Amino acid sequence: MGEYPVIPFERDKHEAALFEFVEKVLGAEKFSSRGRALAWYHDSMPLRDRHPYRFVVVDGERVAGSMGHMPADYVIKGELVPVRITHDLLVDPDYRGKGIAKRLVTNSIQTGDFYPGGMWMNVPCHRIHLACGFDDVLAPSTQTLVLDPLGFVVRKELSILKKSAMRVALGLAERRARKRSTTTLKQMGGARAIDRVKEFEPRFDKDWLRMEKSYGIIAHRNASLLNWKYTNHPVLSYRILLATGTAGTLGYLVWRLPLEGAEERRAVIVDYLVEKRDADTLQHMLSKVIVDASEERVETVSILTTQPWALKVLRWFGFLPRHGRHTWVVAGWRDRIPSNWLQDHDPWHICLGDSDGDFWTGSQ
Repeated sequence: MGEYPVIPFERDKHEAALFEFVEKVLGAEKFSSRGRALAWYHDSMPLRDRHPYRFVVVDGERVAGSMGHMPADYVIKGELVPVRITHDLLVDPDYRGKGIAKRLVTNSIQTGDFYPGGMWMNVPCHRIHLACGFDDVLAPSTQTLVLDPLGFVVRKELSILKKSAMRVALGLAERRARKRSTTTLKQMGGARAIDRVKEFEPRFDKDWLRMEKSYGIIAHRNASLLNWKYTNHPVLSYRILLATGTAGTLGYLVWRLPLEGAEERRAVIVDYLVEKRDADTLQHMLSKVIVDASEERVETVSILTTQPWALKVLRWFGFLPRHGRHTWVVAGWRDRIPSNWLQDHDPWHICLGDSDGDFWTGSQ
């Protein structure tokens, strides 16, 4: 393996070969959108000056493997800390079986960085991370609310009797969720407002930091990062909700409608932020999503959260866990966070939009 070094990605030297490599691994159809997302990532990621943001394994002029090392800032115990996020581990099929994936992941450990969010991996990728020294965190589950019971049940491989029973149960839950959402918004009164906005304004950055400090560990948000992720994405279109009240800014929520042509019309809530345990604001924003998603004839709404109090809000609406648990691994954590945090979700604020989150949706 000495002839295949792991080296920092340099855009001028490696981007053309990287794009050829990714197109070969994923196929031309997926690369048509993935290539746009990669170019957007390389062009405008706010922290791209923190090199390297990717490592590659090269064979001459050819890229044989690649893994992202996305720079990020986290707020940990009230302090802003630079971290890295591993993502997008890929190996050219011609080079598989040569240990390239393990070399890329081992290189992550050797950098000495803190990696708080290697997430959304398939099983082989997860196993490689563990074998190379990453540690598992108690994994969260996606929570899903069904708004179209018939459309949801019809695709299930169940007996007619079981389908009928499921449809009845989901129908009751769906009607309850709609009623509770409508009632919640009507009762909100003039003391609060949930408004759809086009972008995040820098004047709110201080509010996001204040809210972040109420959690033990959380990805840092600011207008530059949020607008890059959610208003300037080249493939996906998001809706941003801003919650305000007489006391000022209360939080935000970001969600998107289902992908065009998807078998399941699933809306996704990718990000939200409120003061820890501010169940009222989260409830109001979720109510707005449920009402709007119902009008758009969405089949399901999905969200991920690690906060126990937030899960109680989701249960009140009728969200239920779905599709098992997500993988979640960390490294370089021993002098940054207590060991018990690896088995306790309460200190963490994690959403589907964290890590590389929704970046590659539509091109996976």
